[in-house]
Amino acid sequence: MKFPNLKEYQFSVLMSNSETGIILNIDLAIHRQDEEKSAYSVFESIEQTKEFINKISLINDKIEFVIYDSKQQVVEFIAAKHS
Repeated sequence: MKFPNLKEYQFSVLMSNSETGIILNIDLAIHRQDEEKSAYSVFESIEQTKEFINKISLINDKIEFVIYDSKQQVVEFIAAKHS
């Protein structure tokens, strides 16, 4: 799973199913290593990143999120809302 090339101000989000730990792709389906769809969603600001997370959490409350910065450092882990 290749980390995206981010500009300094960009953020990426990795999603997983909190019950299984399985990584999800950008379509909320199981991510497969051989597929072209990325497991990372990329955003231009932390505000856009949080809006995306809030929207997805309303659709599926079993998804957990990890936000990364351009240096591949974890900015924040957001637990699934169902817990």
